[in-house]
Amino acid sequence: MKRKHKTILENTKVKADNMEILRKVYHVYPTRGLKCAGCNLGESYYSDGYRCLRSGLFFHKECTDSSLVICNLYHPQHSLKMKIVAENEDAHGECKVCRGNLPKMYYYCSICDFAIDLICAKKEVMLHIEGPKIHEHRLSLVPEVIRFTCHLCGLLDDRFPYVCNLCDLSFHKDCGESTPEINYSSHPKHPLKCLTRIPSYTNGKCCLCGNKLHNVFYHCSICNFSVDVNCAKNPPPFTLVHPKAHAHPLILMPQRSFVCNACGMDDDPNPYVCPQCNFMIHRNCIDIPRIIKINRHVHRISYNHCLDVGEWRCGVCRKEIKWTCGAYSCSECPDFAIHLRCATKFGIWDGIEHESISEDTLEVKSYEVIEEGVIKHFSHEEHTLKLKEESDGNDEYMLCKACTYPIFSSPFYYCMECDDFILHQKCAYLPKKKIDPFFKMLMTLRPFDDVLLCDACKNYSQGFIYVSDNKEIYLDVRCGSISEPFVHESHPLHSLYINYSARDSFCSACGDRETMVLSCDECGFVLGIKCSILPKMVKHKYDKAHFLFLCYGEQTSDRYWCEICEEVLDPEKWFYSCNHCGITFHVKCTLGDFTWIETRGETSVGNSRYRYCIPNNRINRPVCDGCDSRCEFPTIYKLYGDTLCSLQCLQRKF
Repeated sequence: MKRKHKTILENTKVKADNMEILRKVYHVYPTRGLKCAGCNLGESYYSDGYRCLRSGLFFHKECTDSSLVICNLYHPQHSLKMKIVAENEDAHGECKVCRGNLPKMYYYCSICDFAIDLICAKKEVMLHIEGPKIHEHRLSLVPEVIRFTCHLCGLLDDRFPYVCNLCDLSFHKDCGESTPEINYSSHPKHPLKCLTRIPSYTNGKCCLCGNKLHNVFYHCSICNFSVDVNCAKNPPPFTLVHPKAHAHPLILMPQRSFVCNACGMDDDPNPYVCPQCNFMIHRNCIDIPRIIKINRHVHRISYNHCLDVGEWRCGVCRKEIKWTCGAYSCSECPDFAIHLRCATKFGIWDGIEHESISEDTLEVKSYEVIEEGVIKHFSHEEHTLKLKEESDGNDEYMLCKACTYPIFSSPFYYCMECDDFILHQKCAYLPKKKIDPFFKMLMTLRPFDDVLLCDACKNYSQGFIYVSDNKEIYLDVRCGSISEPFVHESHPLHSLYINYSARDSFCSACGDRETMVLSCDECGFVLGIKCSILPKMVKHKYDKAHFLFLCYGEQTSDRYWCEICEEVLDPEKWFYSCNHCGITFHVKCTLGDFTWIETRGETSVGNSRYRYCIPNNRINRPVCDGCDSRCEFPTIYKLYGDTLCSLQCLQRKF
């Protein structure tokens, strides 16, 4: 018992140490995802793991739980250590076992320049192959990279042979483990023979998994049935019992052309069938989630084995849905349905099965209605707030406590007893608890007086924030209030959706490379998160009499100039303009990097505050301690006494 307890403690420490190393390289949070950057597997199934906030890369939990140091029979002379490659670097070289490109996590020996990926490191390695195999004598592993010709398949190779010391023969591992003939559960009619040459009459692929056949495989010439070594070792179950998918037991019947009753597709010729019901289904469609939430619809959707008679179009791909096959539909919207595969795509489904989750727990209101136009808000419980439909439109110093942005002419709530507590109507109505659209985590709305870096838009901000239950994710109220489908005035024809796999995407608004974006499935339009929350109208000291409005780019040969920095402005990118004066401004010059932080006069800031913002409204502009130039943006960030004009200067200085 003591030994078992000690082993548990040791494994826990290994996992903790590995996560500590991963967090030094990546800013990760727990979630579910598809393809893992640590092993390059998992494209077809969701699993628990961790995603990086900056790069969007996902890591399986089992990969992050891998040991930091291992001993491997392919390299017995030295132990192998875990290496984690940074997001902006590539893993050079290949796995010495499978020759595949190394992923972001692998084991290596710095002495011998030996590397092996996580998948090959976890596979069982045998020192000896013996028994009723293809060769009558025992075969022994040679743990070296040496050139040899396999006696069975005749191919030349250069690594890790199994040799017979009596006959002086060499074999690949798969060739050495093979037997001349096998009885196979998925093809009980005839035995399968071991082959090393692909017959010309076959398509050269495994009949079960569809992968390309390699140097050794098993084949039935009567039925033209082939399986690769992996499927031969791990045959699919011949019968399955799954009451949610079908009431009767299902039997594997490979090599049959069919249309799946669950998804309506005919791309895999290996159905599980129920003969008495004439029911056929893909193996991957048997264990589908029953109730899910997707970003293409406001309500939860449920799987149905068939739809009502009629013409149906998928809510994602807009293609026809066969009403006799299964699909997801909405109980609230009778004309809405989605293909099974479209609904469960990565980036559309959050990977969470909602069958056991009450819908009432997903979103909690932040206010209580006292009477018409009067509410009590959780952030100001001592007094009630009254609705005012609009301000005079000129008082830019009426700041919302939630988003710290001026009220201007928007409807707002104000405290009937305090002079300085004001909330935009839309900010007052933000839910206190919700599932955020970026990281699919339960978030809680909280007042926050300090300065915070938002994990979605990477802006520094103040005011209310959404915080995850594990305190690892922080979103300002602008990003926290984004929902899908997202509609933006710059792209009114189509809705936008959060894209997690956009590592090489460029924002259509500013041209910057972004790792997390809002994108259009119809036309490829891409919008960075920070640009999606830009204010539509602003006030600036260079045009105090008028509002500046956000312009979404123009196709013109005219030359535009920024009124602030007096440099050329690219009219195809977003900019601010005055409709009365016709003057134009860069977005960066208009707002700066600290527009979401409340500005104060330096005399009003106490000595205890080590970071705050002040307006850049003096006659002589101060010199930035980061770039040694005069600060030209509208706000200045003061940190530990240093004057900083931009995020770039902040990062350079600290």
